[in-house]
Amino acid sequence: MSASGLLHWYGRLSSRLLMTTALWVTFMVAAIGYSMALSWEIESSARTQSLVASLNGKVYRSSLMVDRHFSQAQFEAQIAAVDTTLAAIRAPTLWDYVLIKRIDVDISSYDREWHYVLVPLMSQARSLGRPVQNERVEEFILRLDQLQEAIIAKRGEFLQIQSRLQALLMTLAVVSLFVIMFFLVRWVIRPTDQLAAGINRVIDGHLETRISLEGSKEFEDIGQGFNRMTARLQDLVENLEAKVKEKTETVEEKNRNLTQLYEVSHFFGQQHSVDELCEGFTTLLMQSANAASCAVFLLDAKKSRVELTASADLPESSFARLSRTPVSYGDVADIFAAEQPLRLSSGHRDRRIPALALEDEGAEQTSYVFHIRNSGKDFGFFVMYYSTKTTLAAQTCRLYETFGANLATALENIRLIERDQQFAVIQERTLMAQGLHDSIAQTLSFLNLQVQLLESALKSGDSSLVGETVAQIKAGVQESYEDVRELLLNFRERLHKESFAEGIATVIDRFEAQTGLKVQLTNIAKGAQLTDKQKLQVIFIMQEALANVRKHSQASEVSVRVRNEDDFEMVITDNGIGIDEAILLERSKRHVGLNIMKERASRIGAQVTVANVDPAVAPSGTVVRLVIGEKARREVQ
Repeated sequence: MSASGLLHWYGRLSSRLLMTTALWVTFMVAAIGYSMALSWEIESSARTQSLVASLNGKVYRSSLMVDRHFSQAQFEAQIAAVDTTLAAIRAPTLWDYVLIKRIDVDISSYDREWHYVLVPLMSQARSLGRPVQNERVEEFILRLDQLQEAIIAKRGEFLQIQSRLQALLMTLAVVSLFVIMFFLVRWVIRPTDQLAAGINRVIDGHLETRISLEGSKEFEDIGQGFNRMTARLQDLVENLEAKVKEKTETVEEKNRNLTQLYEVSHFFGQQHSVDELCEGFTTLLMQSANAASCAVFLLDAKKSRVELTASADLPESSFARLSRTPVSYGDVADIFAAEQPLRLSSGHRDRRIPALALEDEGAEQTSYVFHIRNSGKDFGFFVMYYSTKTTLAAQTCRLYETFGANLATALENIRLIERDQQFAVIQERTLMAQGLHDSIAQTLSFLNLQVQLLESALKSGDSSLVGETVAQIKAGVQESYEDVRELLLNFRERLHKESFAEGIATVIDRFEAQTGLKVQLTNIAKGAQLTDKQKLQVIFIMQEALANVRKHSQASEVSVRVRNEDDFEMVITDNGIGIDEAILLERSKRHVGLNIMKERASRIGAQVTVANVDPAVAPSGTVVRLVIGEKARREVQ
């Protein structure tokens, strides 16, 4: 570890506590171990001293037992006791060995002198019946006394060292207590008190409070964090009003944008023509923007140009020029190619699209061009003119682009509505043509033939043929009148807001008035109501079926059965002459009435069939059956 890394490690409180604890524990373990070693040495010296002292007495008693008043067994037992004691001294424990080393005594010399000098001497004296040489025994005992004194002296040294060590440990314990208290105060308590004092000052409102914590890296980090926190709080409090004002302005701006977007969306949701839509759009723009003027240009893709459709506060000369002369697509191709709004500066520095520049523009005038675009389809663009040098915020540009997208959607809806209306008109005209062809055109063709017959009869003077022909012409004219009236009633039926049951009743009443036949109606209505589109087509199909009954069936009985459950079914049955299915199949492509019914049925996902009555039910007649399946009913809804 480098020196800087070591200093950083030592600067941390945890590192200091760890190192201090490790040193203290190491010292205490060493001191306790040394104290235990001294105790063991003192114990060993006491045991060795005891052995030497007992050896002294045993040697002396052995010299006395040389006298034959003592038995040989007693003498030998005493000699054995001395041998045992010498053996104990000669084979010491670890600490006895250390003690002997410390006093520098050769124990083996005592053993040799005993076994090779004193024991033979005592044995000889006992065998001769004489006293042993006392001076040799005294000399050996004296040596043992010297050994005992040396052991006692060494034991005293051990006791003295032990007492000093204990005093030192007590002193160090007291000193270490004060040292620990000192470092605890310096490293923990003092920084904690400073931190607590700083917190109390902040609580009292003194946000300018700053503290400097020293003693450890942890507290230094805490102090720096505290200072950053108070600085942030002070900044927030001091700038709170400004920040609240800034946030309020931001919220107000967003509310204004939402209000503008709502107004524009609400306006676009109403029914307008293209001109009304663009004029209203420019009016809303001028109400919400600080622009000097604005203009809406729509793209005419067929003519490859853009035309001024609506404007507000344009200078007269610019309005006259832009209204009179459409702008070529090539002059504004850069606008449609751009993904973002374009900012155009006035003057000679930025004239990328000069066709949109105003004649009386000022030196500081700025223009912004926004797309009228939806789903990648361009409808045109609108231009906001500012009389001063202006830079719009990104949020405002996005808002105006959203306005343009909404305008494009509204224009697309108008075009779709106009297309649907045109398609509906074409369909109705087709149905009118089919109805006229199937009714009035055929009758007029018949009348044309009758007129020719009448002309021939008048030339030949055939009065009976004239009368017959006039009657035929009269009947044909009456039938044409009824057909025209029925067509008018059918077309007028679209304007009625009758219920489905009332519509059926109206058609049946009209049929009964025309034919004098009574219609038997059965209406079972348990399911959901038909939609307006379904009601209208079903009534038209029923009108066409009843018209065919009136014209072709020669029936005396007619029934209409309506069953509205999961499926819708309408069955119109008559007891007329029926139809020739072979002829019907042959004329199916040019039989307008049947084709009209099938076409109307296909619009609502229904199926219509025309067939003869089952012979098992009635001898003759025609059945028209219209069925709208459950699935088709859900899809139409």
